[in-house]
Amino acid sequence: MQSTVAGPCWGRPAIVPKSTSFTHKYIKKDASGTVTWESGDNRSYTTGSGTGYSVSDIWK
Repeated sequence: MQSTVAGPCWGRPAIVPKSTSFTHKYIKKDASGTVTWESGDNRSYTTGSGTGYSVSDIWK
């Protein structure tokens, strides 16, 4: 899914068990396949005990 809200905005569903900690980092991939990793440390989250969890981030 993609929309424009003050720039490109992407969404991607992922299945992560309840009360689970995980880390991730975003990449950008251009038309030629060159990958750029976002700066800084990996992002870390812990899901709650409910049935849904949503995160909003900004590229670093």
